[in-house]
Amino acid sequence: MFTYSLPDKRVPKVNVVAFEDGSFRVGERGEAFLLGVLTDGFRLVDVSVSLVEVDGFDATGRLLDMAEAWKGRFSLVMLSSLAYAGFNVVDPEEVCRRLGTPVIVVLPRKPRRRAVERALKRHFSDWERRLKVLGKVGEPAELRLPGGRVYVSAFGLTAGEALEAVRRLTVFGGRPEPLRMADLLVKGLGLWKGVRGL
Repeated sequence: MFTYSLPDKRVPKVNVVAFEDGSFRVGERGEAFLLGVLTDGFRLVDVSVSLVEVDGFDATGRLLDMAEAWKGRFSLVMLSSLAYAGFNVVDPEEVCRRLGTPVIVVLPRKPRRRAVERALKRHFSDWERRLKVLGKVGEPAELRLPGGRVYVSAFGLTAGEALEAVRRLTVFGGRPEPLRMADLLVKGLGLWKGVRGL
């Protein structure tokens, strides 16, 4: 079990790596951006961008490659989902084990497991493999933030520690600052891509 603490309640002095994916056309093969940010408290330190296959199975590896470039500079990983670029799933246990760092998954909505299972069965021959990874979040803990509710799962730290970390890292709306930064940046990257006609 990893230990994790935030000593200052006003400004969390914790270095976080957070990941968010970019937009893509549903039903089309291709790639989507996977963007990672390295933060120090509420300050953006660095940004990394990769591409992942839409509905592929390379998100865990790409994410680990990006995070390992920052190894030793962060003490927490935050994910906005386990499914990036469609159903390209990230294995939180593998990320936690490989990096030796706690992982917090912050979902904007409670998982609809039966609907997800039906969708996987309909579209993927390897649906069982994907469902097994998605099932690792278990039953997430609900947390009320100023901007709404989120659902939190933790790997490498207790649920209570994860909830406290999310609270302290949230300033505006309903998501922690590292994830909010990553989301804004990857949306901007998508707009740039559209303007460039890429």
